Amino acid sequence: NTGTVRKVGLAVDACQATLGMAVERDCQMMFVHHGIFWGGLQPVRGPHYDKLSAMIKANLGLYSAHLPLDMHPVLGNNRALADKIGLEHTEAFGEYEGQLIGLKGKVKRQPAEQLGKLLEEKLGAPVKVIGDGDVETVGLVTGGAGDIVGQAVQAVLDCYITGEGANHQYHEAIEGGCVLMFAGHYATETGGVQAVGHHLEQQFGLETEFLDYPTGL
Repeated sequence: NTGTVRKVGLAVDACQATLGMAVERDCQMMFVHHGIFWGGLQPVRGPHYDKLSAMIKANLGLYSAHLPLDMHPVLGNNRALADKIGLEHTEAFGEYEGQLIGLKGKVKRQPAEQLGKLLEEKLGAPVKVIGDGDVETVGLVTGGAGDIVGQAVQAVLDCYITGEGANHQYHEAIEGGCVLMFAGHYATETGGVQAVGHHLEQQFGLETEFLDYPTGL
């Protein structure tokens, strides 16, 4: 963007759909969790070209924050999800490439099914609950962090919540005695961008709008 930013569009993904929504709703900038380029520089052609050219024509700026938004202690995806389920006495959890990117703590002791229903209500999306029994100690890492279930088992947590995972993690959780909940990659990562939007409104007086485009995954 080469001018003044008055309105910021907030989205989980920088896809053609959300970029189009931002232009239609007169946003001068977008703040997203999942950006356009992954794994280094890539040729600007095909869908990449389409998105970048549309942004340039509309004078639309883009800022993306991936892992920093997951792990931010105040505005992060994990913090937002922890608050939704009433997770208390939290501390860092979930090692990924030398960083602890998630949280663990305690909820009021309750059946796993009850916690799963609370998650569904708060996120507005289906939750797959693997395992049963009462849960109190909970670890969570938003997004596609099913591979961290092993760390939850090692930490002797009652429950581990993430967005999505792989088939073998079902057995890893069951055999390790840890309830595993898949609450949706998209659904678990809407909280961070919305928290940033609220911060932008409060700190800078900017107008923001959450551009919801759920993938169902």
